[in-house]
Amino acid sequence: MSDIESQPLLTTVVGSYPTGGLPPRRAIQRAVEDQIAAGVELIGDGQPRGDMIGAFAGRIPGFRLSDDGVWEVAAALDLPDAPVTALDYAFARGLAAGRAELKGIVTGPITLALSCRVAPEAPYTAPEDPALILRLAELLAHEVAALVAAGARVVQVDEPALGVALGKRVSAELAHDALRDLAAIPRLPALHVCGDIRRVASELLILPFAVLDLENTRIANLDALDADELEFTSVRLGVGCVDTQASAVETVETIRARIEAALARIEPDRLWVSPDCGLRRLEPAAAKEKLRRMTAAARDVRATL
Repeated sequence: MSDIESQPLLTTVVGSYPTGGLPPRRAIQRAVEDQIAAGVELIGDGQPRGDMIGAFAGRIPGFRLSDDGVWEVAAALDLPDAPVTALDYAFARGLAAGRAELKGIVTGPITLALSCRVAPEAPYTAPEDPALILRLAELLAHEVAALVAAGARVVQVDEPALGVALGKRVSAELAHDALRDLAAIPRLPALHVCGDIRRVASELLILPFAVLDLENTRIANLDALDADELEFTSVRLGVGCVDTQASAVETVETIRARIEAALARIEPDRLWVSPDCGLRRLEPAAAKEKLRRMTAAARDVRATL
């Protein structure tokens, strides 16, 4: 198994994997085996627990699911009775059996807050209320700690809403305060932000994470990161080199060209190679083949270093 802290062009995933209609434990088993068979060095458990909002909102006391399918904050939020993801993490880690490193993954407090509605009776004023976001951060820090206790060196915080919300609905100061404690717990804390992050690239780069993961096949997010800022920071970049919105499987040559373009901006020991986002919407066979070709492309480029 590769040392994830020193491997140049480390290959990883962002998170979700297609379940193919399998029950959760079987879906985790297939996700783990498919990722390892494809050669991925830092894998995930496939996140078979449902959507990234409901998986946490459905377990945190104070949330309720409204009739129109939107999660509402209806009361003061409290700790769940048990961690949401740690048991699945431990199960997947046992399945991996040392053949690959496994990352933990949690939904971030900002995305969780902004994806919900605040009921009139709740002790919070709006989804962007700092009191709500900071309370969610406090609760989610317990989840991160449980994953670390289960063996996770890498814990990824998923904040797909942050690219749009930062500087508008959420200040840079609030984002830092909300994410600081989560990032302080694991050895290698990672932040994943979906979509177009070019407007806020510099702000994301200075958040307290060891890894910033971004999509890059359809949006030139990497080009928005200032070369001087990259030079004077030690942050690793997880760069999307596989298009997760297209069912067609790219050639190894196409993915290799994307990796080589990323290497023009950042040195190989700071570059993690990943898909743009989760693979859940793809057919399982296509998802596995995309990962296989991604790892083949990374090995090809690694051989030239």
